[in-house]
Amino acid sequence: MAVRTVTVQLSETLYRQAKETAAANSPSIEEVLTQSIALSLPPLEDELPPDLRRQLSSLMLLSDDELWDIARADMEAGQQERLETLTDSREVREFTVEEALELEAIISEGESLMVRKAEAYRLLSRRGFTIPWINQ
Repeated sequence: MAVRTVTVQLSETLYRQAKETAAANSPSIEEVLTQSIALSLPPLEDELPPDLRRQLSSLMLLSDDELWDIARADMEAGQQERLETLTDSREVREFTVEEALELEAIISEGESLMVRKAEAYRLLSRRGFTIPWINQ
């Protein structure tokens, strides 16, 4: 794995926290900071489309309210209805090429929405919010 050196300016408070964590756990301050950064960034799987990777990366910069909006988002009603219609139709007849492509696009969009929602909930949880079904 290639390693890069980056110079970062930290507030005195953040530096002290990292230094105290390192002293309590025996790793170097560099290891504490590297692990902290790794834990705060979204896990970006290589198989995700580049656009979705960019969207997930940008979520960590959003406000709490913006993250809650994403976490609570649903597929548009019209698209949900079309998905149900196409799914039902697929069971009784052969699809046209256009219908197959449309279904694939709607499913892909739905999957992207679910990944964004999951990342929003992960970030909110890390920010100290309680996600009701996690603590049940």
